[in-house]
Amino acid sequence: MVILLLGGTREGREVAHVLHARGFPVMVSVVTDYGAKFVGQAVPVHRGRFEEEDLRDFCRRHGVRFVVDATHPFAQGISVKAIKVAKEEGIPYLRYERKPVRSTYQKLEVVSSFEEAREALQPFQVILLTIGVSHLHTFVSLREAGKKLFVRVLPTSASLRRCESLGFSPQEIIAFPGPGSVEMNFRLFVDFEVEAVVSKESGVEGGTQVKIEAAQRANITVVLIRRPTLPYPVVVESIAELLEKLEGWYRI
Repeated sequence: MVILLLGGTREGREVAHVLHARGFPVMVSVVTDYGAKFVGQAVPVHRGRFEEEDLRDFCRRHGVRFVVDATHPFAQGISVKAIKVAKEEGIPYLRYERKPVRSTYQKLEVVSSFEEAREALQPFQVILLTIGVSHLHTFVSLREAGKKLFVRVLPTSASLRRCESLGFSPQEIIAFPGPGSVEMNFRLFVDFEVEAVVSKESGVEGGTQVKIEAAQRANITVVLIRRPTLPYPVVVESIAELLEKLEGWYRI
């Protein structure tokens, strides 16, 4: 009888360690080996993507009694599956959500999609994409239009292969884990003469605030892609709230 923690994020790891330390039988699910190595050996880890039926079978086989969704705000697919499976299987579901970033920076342009972000970049010539690799293809046409693109991605073979498959050269790829400090991001923007940086609204934990502060210091534009919204059944924004819910719903 376990708590299934859908993780792969920094706060997901923190939640896993807190639950484990308090004696909750937690198992963490991550997509990649890169994500798994940060969880630690004390907490059981499931590696790999869940399709709906895989998730349903996993919950039944392991006697999952509670699902905590601490996935990335843009990982809609797994959240939709988890909400559906949890409802159908009668398992309580809880979303651990990153707090959104608030900023009054005048050169912050918030858009609702990757396509809108691409259009917002038309006035700029040197652009840094800090959005991961899944949606890089949306911006390739900008390079074909003569703009200079740099991409900041995770230093994994899968990420680098994806960049190369889209035609990015080694000189255009900046590979490091991030999010880094304000100073480091500032130096990056200045050294690469960036005019606009594109980011997903990934919350403070995802480095969004750091990038905005660095961009403000460098006086460059931030194009921020608004996080998608889902009808989460229950949402908490702190570990204290999470523990309160668990202690009320789960008996160990």
